[in-house]
Amino acid sequence: MNKFFRAIGFSEPMSAAGLQILINQVLITPEYRAYTTNGEDTLLAEFRMSCGPDFGVSVVGEFDAEDQFRYEYCYPYAISSEISTSQKITIEPRIREEMYAGVCDDLKVGVTLIFHLQNLIDCAKLAGEGNADVRDLDGNSVMLTALSSEGTIMLPVMKTVQDVQVSRRRSEKRTNLLRQAMDGDDGAMQNLTMQDMDMYAAISHQIQTNDVYSLVDSYFMPYGVECDMYSVMGDIRECEIVRNKMTDEELWRLVVDCNGLRFALMIHTQDLYGEPEVGRRFKGVVWMQGTVQFGTEL
Repeated sequence: MNKFFRAIGFSEPMSAAGLQILINQVLITPEYRAYTTNGEDTLLAEFRMSCGPDFGVSVVGEFDAEDQFRYEYCYPYAISSEISTSQKITIEPRIREEMYAGVCDDLKVGVTLIFHLQNLIDCAKLAGEGNADVRDLDGNSVMLTALSSEGTIMLPVMKTVQDVQVSRRRSEKRTNLLRQAMDGDDGAMQNLTMQDMDMYAAISHQIQTNDVYSLVDSYFMPYGVECDMYSVMGDIRECEIVRNKMTDEELWRLVVDCNGLRFALMIHTQDLYGEPEVGRRFKGVVWMQGTVQFGTEL
């Protein structure tokens, strides 16, 4: 997580001493704090310090019986108010203590979407009030954000209005087939298999004379060994330059649409190759985060 501090304006390598200074500053001057019981003698706590509009640093830890705070981990965050998907979200605990992941099977992206859960205190409270495991919690929507340490701006693929309409209809048809296949429809599975074979044959023929990025206008794929890291390419819907008020470094805040999945993205201006504009495409590696909304309490 430390390398993504650069995405919110801390471009200098974060040493152990420098990280401890930042943690102490968050604990002394938090703009957000939340607590919940985490056992008979401990209290789970999260502190956040804003470094700019909708981004900052979060510190998570525990208060023991003697009211001493024990730091668990610290991470850079970015938040969004736009709902990215309203599909069912399940919560899974990570190997590290007091860290959770959200899991969502969104048919638009074609992969199981896994992201770092930002509102873990809400999750822990709901589980504690219902005397249940966090795995029993189901979210009904999520607001996704991403941090990136490297990215490239790509020109858009030229499309007519008719091309856009045809693409939308194909996407809707494929989504319906995927939904039917998940319900056990053998006919839908066979149809999807034939579509994939036809697509592979068409791309294999066209790739000999066309650039791959003129054939593939967006993608969303797992990246590396970390479950919440992805390689993405999507259309830029919004873009603006923001500034870290502590370091005075400039950052790009983008809203990216990837296969119909919209999320806010933060990246340092020095790490983005090219000039972003609405309509162009962003391509890069991102760390996904998200705030889950729970419809009902246990």
